[in-house]
This record gives sequence, C-alpha cells and structure tokens, in this order.
Amino acid sequence: MEFLSVGLCHNKPKKSVATAIVPEDYICTQGDLALIDFIKEIPCEPRVEVVLIDDAFVERKSMECLFQPNAYLGDEVIDCYINLIKAQKHLKCRSGGRVHIENAFQFNFLKRDGDVDIKTEELYPIEDMTQICSAERRVLLYLDHDMVFIPINIRETHWYLAVIHARNMEIQVLDSLGTSQDHKDLADSIKGLQRQIDMISQRKELKDHRWPNLQVASWPLREIDMGYAKQTDSSSCGLFLLNYIEYWTGDELSNSFTQDDMSHFRKKMAAILLSSELNKRRGCLLYKNDKEVDSGSPSDVEILENPTDSKKRKLLHVLDDNEVVYEDEEGPITQADLQKWFVDDWDKRTPVKVSNDGCTNDFLMVGLSTKDMPVTKADSIDVLCDYIMAIEDDTTLEMTWVRSFNPFKIEISVKDLQNILTINKDMTLRCFDMAVRLLANKESCRPKGEIINNRKHYMDMRFWRMVGFGKLPKYHQDPTAEELAKTLDCWPSMNYYITGCRYVLMPWKFNGCHALFVIDHVKKHVTFIDFTPTQDWCKHMPYTRFNTSYLVLQAMAMWGNDRRMKFVGIVRRSFVIDLLSYEDNLCRYAIPANIQQRLIDIAKKD
Repeated sequence: MEFLSVGLCHNKPKKSVATAIVPEDYICTQGDLALIDFIKEIPCEPRVEVVLIDDAFVERKSMECLFQPNAYLGDEVIDCYINLIKAQKHLKCRSGGRVHIENAFQFNFLKRDGDVDIKTEELYPIEDMTQICSAERRVLLYLDHDMVFIPINIRETHWYLAVIHARNMEIQVLDSLGTSQDHKDLADSIKGLQRQIDMISQRKELKDHRWPNLQVASWPLREIDMGYAKQTDSSSCGLFLLNYIEYWTGDELSNSFTQDDMSHFRKKMAAILLSSELNKRRGCLLYKNDKEVDSGSPSDVEILENPTDSKKRKLLHVLDDNEVVYEDEEGPITQADLQKWFVDDWDKRTPVKVSNDGCTNDFLMVGLSTKDMPVTKADSIDVLCDYIMAIEDDTTLEMTWVRSFNPFKIEISVKDLQNILTINKDMTLRCFDMAVRLLANKESCRPKGEIINNRKHYMDMRFWRMVGFGKLPKYHQDPTAEELAKTLDCWPSMNYYITGCRYVLMPWKFNGCHALFVIDHVKKHVTFIDFTPTQDWCKHMPYTRFNTSYLVLQAMAMWGNDRRMKFVGIVRRSFVIDLLSYEDNLCRYAIPANIQQRLIDIAKKD
C-alpha cells in the first residue's frame, strides 16, 4: 500500500487560506483509483484497520460506505477526515474567530444531558470525578474558542452541522437538506451543554473566557441558506457536512461546491484518507483477530506425567539461602540454588545462533515437558525469554517488534528486548516511557470504585527531559509552560482531568539512577523515594544501580494499593511479555507467528 500511495497529492483538506479548490480536486486520479482497488481486494473479515489518524481509525469494512454510491457515511470516516481538517493550522482560526471542531460522537453526550427528566446528580454523581472532570474539560475548551463546530447525527439517517458562534451569540445550522428540517436533537444538545456549563460554574468561577455570556441555551438558532451547496440525493449528507466544516468561516463558505462534486468526493475521500501522511496505517495495516485461528492441536504442550505423588514435590517455608525451597527426586533445592540458576548465571549463558525464522515449535518447547509437573506460566515466560536472548542475527536484532504512536512515537527493537532481559544493563529512556504507557493502560482496567478513590496520573520521563536537569544552560533550551503542561494530559486510554487525580507520580533521574516523586493532592504533600541505599548500616553494601528504573516502575504501580514488590528478574521478563502482548502495538503482527502463539498460550494461563 505504501508503494501505491507514493506520489499521490491532494489539495483537500485545503492546505492554506489562498488554496483554490476546483472541481478536479474532488475527482479521483488514476493513482487514487489504483490505491482504492488495492484496498478493495482486502476482505472485510478478518478485521483489518486501514486508516489511523490521531485517535480515529477506520477498518476495511467501514470503508465500504465510500465505495458504494448510495451508502450512509459512518462515524469512523467522518472522524478521520475531521482529524485531517484539524491538522491544518490555518483552519483553526477563521474570520469568525478561533475554531474548535468536535468529533462525531460528542453530540450524543450533549443530547443525553439535555434530557430534563434526568437530574444532574444522576448524570454526574459527586463520587464519580471522572465524569465531572470530563465535562469540566469540555466546557473550558469550548469557552476558549469563538466557534464550536458540532456534527449532528439524527438517528443514523442524516448529518448536518451546528456551529456555536459565540461572537454573534447564535447557534448556526448548516443543513444540506435546506432550512425546513426539524432540529429538536440540536435543541436538546444545547440544553445539555447549558447544564454542563451551569454545573461547572457552581464548582469554579468561569472567567477569562471568550464568550460574551454563558446563557448559550438562550441564543437563537439561525438556519443558513446554503445556496448551491445542497444535496439532491438521499445519501450525501455526510459529505456535505465535512465540506461545511472545512469551508465555513462563520459568515460564509470560503469555497463553493455542488452535488456533482460530492458524488465524486465520496471515492476521493477514501484515497485522501488512505494516502495521507498522517495515516499511521499507511504501509502498515493492522489485522485484528477476534478469534485466534487454531492452526494445530488445542495445546502444543505435552504433559508426560502429572505430579500425583505428594512426596515428589513438597513446598517448604523459606527462611534463608540455605533453607530448602522444595524437594524432588533429585534432592533438595535451596534458595541459593535458585539465586545461582536464575540470577547469577543468567548472563553467563552462551548465545545460540538463531535465524529470523528459527522460532520453531521444537525450540520453544525445549525444557517445557517434564516428568513430574505441568507447564506453568513462569516456565513458558522463561523459555520465550531464552529464545529472545539467543537471537544473534544482526538483521533480526534491528527489527522493530513494538511500536506505539499515542501520545508520541516509541519504537522497541529486538535488541532493546535483549537489553531489558540483561540483568547488568539499565532500561533505556524510551523503554521506560513505554513501561509507563503500559501502566497507564492497565490503570484504565482497574475497578471503577478503586480508580475514583485513588486515581493516579502516571508521568513518563518527558518532564525530566524538558527540564534538562544537570545540563549546562548552553546545552539546554527552557521549555514553554504549554510544553510542560502536556506531560499532565490525560492518557489516551483513560478519561480524566489532572485536578481529579489524587496522586501524580513523577519519575526522576540523577547520577544514573531513577527516583520517584509522589504528589498527593489530598494530603497536600510530596513523597520522595530514592532506592539507592544511604543508611549507615548498609553503606558498605553494593547496590545494583541498573535495577532502580524497575523499582521505580513497581513503586508507581503499587502506590495507593496493597500490591507487593516482585524480584527485578521477574519484573524484567514480565515487562517483555507485556510489551509483546500490548494491544495497541502497531508492529504486533511483525512478530513471528510462533512467538505470537506462545504469547497467546501465556495469556491463557492467567
């Protein structure tokens, strides 16, 4: 697909104020058609993600509405094209003032809040700070703009555009079907916005904003006569909506277009989305398997004998290194033995030359079939990590197996994975940032009540890098307040506002070691955690500076709950498994198939 999209150039969304959009800009070129034909060859099942622009994605099945001339446009393609419009800086400020463009789904929340039969306390219970902070963030965002564009979807049968025009104190309606339509849904959504504004104004003083007054529900609705820019068919409303968003200045359309243009634009829009430089799936399609395909037997692990004899394996209490951990037919195993096998001798192993396609079932199954015990999750993890450590092929080591763009790009190579598994090597900053990203993703899966009581905001190392701690001024440029504030933004996998978090966890680094600041908003104090031993009684003891990053990550994960810390060796291996199993990994399907199957087997053992 990347080859097909090379050389494709489009004027839409318009690249500058001076850009003149002509009828030819709505018509597909031969290159556009070749790209579309290529995508059409991809079956709708299994699911394939073909477009990812910012936080909006389109799967192959959802692209079908752009290939069928009479199809109704879905939210997915609407949101992706809106994100392309929002990426054009000149479209953020028009003659009517600063513009904020909402996504296609936000209307549903506003309409819900406009239902007078539901009390505000039911919609936003005081104990649910997530919902309250989300509404607060939305209200403050709207008040910081002169115009707010809201796509309206009427029961999935019609699209039109509502513009909250603060300077004119009016609600403008741009409807491709004309001015005779019922806009009750819009009226309900404006009531919902008014309810949100009233609720937030009771919590804090709303000042220094751009709106003349906050009684938006009293502003009149003005239906705009769109002239020639009206639809004459039954299915182009979504296409008209997007062009209204692109061209409306607050007073008029900056460019003219007709029904004929929209008929051509349907396919053109598909080519624009697919070939855009902002499309993170260009040349890297993401296949989503709802059900993993069973390519063999239900289990590739053969258990030769179950441990039925209780005398063969007996777990004992551990007091010191010489105390027995467990016994089997070959004799007692002590804590010191485990330390030697799994820690001291970990990096003394001789690497095995393994090719890129050398991840065979036989290799991954070595050591898993035993006489007296079933395969455990830890066994499977150890063998998979052994395989990764055994890779020596330079091409394979440079391959990217983990890639994430949200909120910024991070790539993890096979060599990086080996470094994580090497006891005497520290974690790189990009791996640390990726680990924090995984923590934030797991945080979103916690029980709702637990999150509300002890919500945490995980910071990565961006703040530390921006501050330039320890750097001379001539080698460092001070960041702006806006740049620093981005490190406090809500994580993409969650929905909260920083003021609703009890804890802010800020990692730091000095003298080659990691430390942690914990800001507690409830108790109004800061805790500093330094894992380097400084007490008099242990100053003579060497410490492993390479482990401080893993200790900090564990402290971030366990803060505010009753989790216990794990051995760093276990954490390193678990981190590698978490990286390779990350659902939003854009290179997940570049990982060899047999390793993917091992990851699935490991997940089943949870």
